[in-house]
Amino acid sequence: MALDPQTYIEQGLKIVKNLVSKGDLAGAMNACQELLKVNPYDKSVHKYLEKIQELIIKENEKKVDADIESTMHLWKEGKFDELMGIYEKLYQYAPNHSRLIKLIQKLQEKMAEGQKESQQDFLKKALSAIKGVINNGQFGDAIQACNEFLSLDPLNKEGKELLLDAKNRLIDQKLKENARVVEGADFERAFQFYDTLLAINPENEKVKKLQEAAASHLGGQKELAGKIHFNESIDRMKQLFDAKEYEKVLETCEEILRIDAGNMTAKIFMQKAVATIDDEIESKIVKKLHEAGAETELEYKKNAEGFVKV
Repeated sequence: MALDPQTYIEQGLKIVKNLVSKGDLAGAMNACQELLKVNPYDKSVHKYLEKIQELIIKENEKKVDADIESTMHLWKEGKFDELMGIYEKLYQYAPNHSRLIKLIQKLQEKMAEGQKESQQDFLKKALSAIKGVINNGQFGDAIQACNEFLSLDPLNKEGKELLLDAKNRLIDQKLKENARVVEGADFERAFQFYDTLLAINPENEKVKKLQEAAASHLGGQKELAGKIHFNESIDRMKQLFDAKEYEKVLETCEEILRIDAGNMTAKIFMQKAVATIDDEIESKIVKKLHEAGAETELEYKKNAEGFVKV
């Protein structure tokens, strides 16, 4: 004969009490959960379940206390990563354990300090290594190393100073290697070379002054070349006029006047060329008219009746 739900629960609670007395808290909790399947709202079962959970929490905290004590030597040994692994597991069973929470917080602070000290030590070693690279004359490698260093610590003053030093030393090195360009008369090439150096450090005063000087010389060369070209144009204009190439004279005059709009020589030769061209055109027209009139008169004499007198 099947038991009614209430009788089943009453007998089940006796079993729960027996399990608790034996210290089998996990078994007692499972038994309560099974009873609640029969009647999820039974108050007596819920009450026992709460007591069992409290006992489990206290039991877990005792175990946590014992485990904490057994791991205290790890603090002295500085094995913080191992400790954190243990504490994280314990926290799963005793999330409200006050001592465990304080120890975890303290451990996190210690680990953060250790990471900071480790990073500072790394940065010091990195700066020392960069100085060695600079002293070996490997300025390009030093610049790359400085950029990588500053990506880790962008505000590091010494790192910035080393980067600037490496850039300026690289510029000095390139100036020595290209002394012919610097000391030569090809100022356009020198100007372009200084552009490449300023790409390394736009604020390098030495290179800025050298480029300004090159620009000044380059401007003087262009001005001189312009004057030479201008004088050559004047001479060519006169030669073309003497050679009676008046159309080319006009082209040369226009070229000169674009450079020097008030040049009287060009204006005079232009007037002469235009007048000469006009005279030649007029002469050609008159000649053609005379030739045409002579042909007409000859044709009239041959065939007078074929013409209509106006």
